[in-house]
Amino acid sequence: MTSDSRAQTVAAGSFAVAVDRYAGFAPALAFALLLVAYDTVFSAFFPVGGYRLGHDYAFVLPNLLDGIFWFKNNGLSVPWFSSAFCAGQPAFADPQSAYYSLPQSLAILLGPLFATHGTLLVAVSLMYWGGFLLMRKVFGAGRNEAILVAGLLMFNGFLPHRLIVGHMGFHGFVLVPWVALLLLLPCRRRGNRIAAGVAAGALMAYWVYSGLGTLILACAMAVLLLAIVRFLDGGSMRDAMARAALGGSVAAGLSAAKLVATFSFMAQFPRDFYPLPGASTVVDALLMIGAGLVLPSQWVAAFGIPRLSNVMWTPEAHEWAYGFGVAAALLAVILSIGRLRIERPVWPASKRNRALLAVLLLLLLWPLAYSTWHPAWNDFLKRLPLLGTASFPLRWMIVYIPVAAVATGLLMTRCAPARWRIAATAICLLATVLQSFVEPRQYYMSQGYDARPVVIANELLDQRGSVSGISSLGTTAVFSAGKFKTELRGNDTFVAGMSQVYCYNPVFGYRLEKFSSAGLSVGNALQVQGDGYLNLKNPACYVFPAENGCRPGDRFRADQIDAATAFAAYRPWPFAISTVQRLAIVITQGTLGGVFLAGLIWSGWRLRSRRTTANPD
Repeated sequence: MTSDSRAQTVAAGSFAVAVDRYAGFAPALAFALLLVAYDTVFSAFFPVGGYRLGHDYAFVLPNLLDGIFWFKNNGLSVPWFSSAFCAGQPAFADPQSAYYSLPQSLAILLGPLFATHGTLLVAVSLMYWGGFLLMRKVFGAGRNEAILVAGLLMFNGFLPHRLIVGHMGFHGFVLVPWVALLLLLPCRRRGNRIAAGVAAGALMAYWVYSGLGTLILACAMAVLLLAIVRFLDGGSMRDAMARAALGGSVAAGLSAAKLVATFSFMAQFPRDFYPLPGASTVVDALLMIGAGLVLPSQWVAAFGIPRLSNVMWTPEAHEWAYGFGVAAALLAVILSIGRLRIERPVWPASKRNRALLAVLLLLLLWPLAYSTWHPAWNDFLKRLPLLGTASFPLRWMIVYIPVAAVATGLLMTRCAPARWRIAATAICLLATVLQSFVEPRQYYMSQGYDARPVVIANELLDQRGSVSGISSLGTTAVFSAGKFKTELRGNDTFVAGMSQVYCYNPVFGYRLEKFSSAGLSVGNALQVQGDGYLNLKNPACYVFPAENGCRPGDRFRADQIDAATAFAAYRPWPFAISTVQRLAIVITQGTLGGVFLAGLIWSGWRLRSRRTTANPD
């Protein structure tokens, strides 16, 4: 070989190494570019001009500030109840409470207004990297295909539009790819498999504590669908099932205290009095779902609303936001057509795979069936626990989101020539981002909740360093700070020290159908009424009525003035809990300690293994 040939060979090798090195930065570079584009699109809604936020922040933002007040006085101790709303209500037992969550942590550190925007950015970042690692580590996809899936998950319309209107509890949906990753990740060592199962359980417990509610079932189904797709390709069912059992046990243990309290509370207020709306026909349901996965939410709402039956509350645009965009749909269609030309089967033919395909098909049909209305079918659904309490079954469309993204990535891997994949990924993601930029969002821009009272109250708290608490009950209050002065309504009245009698809490019904204001009056919260009770509800009666010798909705007795005073001032006060609740607390504390100890043991084992590998002698 001549010197020129050797030089060319060395140069070519160096170029290949450089290309491979810089290609390794592609996922991070793509993430950075997509995140900038994402924030450019959605930052304008947090807030919408001035201090306007989505309508459901009228529930979320006061609750975040309420959590800040509690933290100021009590740190991370359990906020069992809140005097800020409804003349006294449960907090920890409320299924939508999220004191131990990302939004509340951000609110405590950086303020409630920042928490709205910050939660979205952290959540979509987790969605991107969860999707990327799932494709790379579990499905063995190439870097470009993994970036495609991660980008599609990131720009899916469900999360941003939900958070725009204030459905903060839904941010836990982004953990679906992470739970699937931990349950399905190939691990040769038993210690790593156990650690992955425990970590998956901790993430599932977060679904409970972050206020995800009944959509936990939908998220679990999405994980199951991803697992079945992996099993069809030869993944180990036994290993995944063992990890799922371990993770489920850890999740149940960590969540036991909250779950028992929540079910105790909800037993007093079953949400079975709302009808289940659905598409008038199966074809309509199929068209709604198809349109929802592709088109802008406002267009889908205009198409879907006239095709619904049994409707009590008209589902607005955010209830129809699930789309990836037209580009992703076109790419999936093109790849599917290409797949038809390949003679080899998609998955190995076997008895196990045929059974798995049947289960996969049934699970994929469930959201379609759940979203279709028929009198007899509706009667059956209403008798089902949890599922019969839904207000809009079409929300189960979220199970299709991770599966559709992963399926597109797998089609790319198996059907597209390698030389086309970079271009296809870039074009699809660019078109998806452009559609997000131009999507009509007049409905979202018209949101009108004024966040200023909560923001100013938080600033005043930082200045004075103490919580004033609740002094009165009422329906309206005047709040002034410097040059700012306004009349407060709804849950916001608590920033002026007034607990709102006609509050907003969906547990009591969207129109307070299950709430009673009997015995309450406008005025001092601690005054003794003519019947010998105080003007403040005893929230322990909502959760543990038998143990506290009262009925749900009862007020504090006059002889309980010390407890009521502490309750109104955001301080702990004595109340009785059930034996089951006591046991659940022990289980949660024990599980938490066990998880922490297991984490220390695993970290020590990993460190020792690395040292042994580095120094084999």
